[in-house]
Amino acid sequence: MARDFVADTLREFVAVESTPEAGPQEILQRVASEVRDLGLRPRIDRRLGTITAAHGRGGVLFNGHLDTVPVGSGWTVKPGTLRGGRLYGRGTADMKAGCVAALAAAKNLLEKDVPFSLLFTTDEETTMDSAKAVMATPLIHDAAAVVVGEPSSLVPFVVEKGVYWFDAIASGRAAHGSLPHLGENAILKMGRLLDRVARYSRPRDPVRELTVNVGRVYGGTKTNVVADACTAELDVRYPPRMRPEQVRVLVRRLAGRDLRLVERHHVPAARIDPRSRPIRLLAKLAGTRPGAVTFATEMAWYSRHNPRCVVFGPGSPAQCHVANEFVPLAEVRRCARIYAAFASAMASQ
Repeated sequence: MARDFVADTLREFVAVESTPEAGPQEILQRVASEVRDLGLRPRIDRRLGTITAAHGRGGVLFNGHLDTVPVGSGWTVKPGTLRGGRLYGRGTADMKAGCVAALAAAKNLLEKDVPFSLLFTTDEETTMDSAKAVMATPLIHDAAAVVVGEPSSLVPFVVEKGVYWFDAIASGRAAHGSLPHLGENAILKMGRLLDRVARYSRPRDPVRELTVNVGRVYGGTKTNVVADACTAELDVRYPPRMRPEQVRVLVRRLAGRDLRLVERHHVPAARIDPRSRPIRLLAKLAGTRPGAVTFATEMAWYSRHNPRCVVFGPGSPAQCHVANEFVPLAEVRRCARIYAAFASAMASQ
């Protein structure tokens, strides 16, 4: 029986745990082997945790990340299950399917001798340090276009929000729980911040508005002790119309004078011209219109050095980081065909 490249390869990739805790080595070796089987020469940078490969000069660069978040709880379908044309498992949609679509397109492009390149990373879910390390290299700025294969339901995403993570830290003074008036409760101080940010958690337009998610709150030492410290982790997402310094000022105002702010992580917002030739071509091939997303991708870094970037891949954004994550295999196959047609058209311009 002939091998079903998309289904078999994706199932094999998904079977390899590639969370930050598991590390990137096993998935790097597995993907490098697949790249080698195509007839390409994979280059593994173990320091960055990346794989690159190229055929010819220039051409479209297909990018994807191989790392995933942990499986988590709440699953009712066993990971690795193929049911109704859907493959279930952590990393199916986000975003090993996009990586497999790029490899499937590479098979077609090699047969036609069309130039292209591949870049797979393993730290997108954490630091994006590898994307920052390569963004100013010829691999990025010389590419005819950079396609980031995150799940987009085959819609070209040309706008994505920036990410700013802050720790808001409240300090108090400990006392016995029976004499709370003799202490200063840091948790109560934090409560005032939580009240203020609540209105930023229910946007009318999540793409165009700044949002704040309180991801974690922790503090205190024991039930019968007045809490002398409390921390809230804030995930702020902001639209391209806002500058990072504006975000910092807003969060500082929300925190007030009582709280200390520590900046932990930042990914800039990105906006690509939807009227550019690559975007118009990809939208025509897919039969969809350019759109925007609320999450951040490695495009935020690449677009600083190449304006011909786009997020485009199989699977729904709603499948990211959820229980029973899945991707329709038919969509992965269609994505591979669009990738190949796009790279061919860009090479002939």
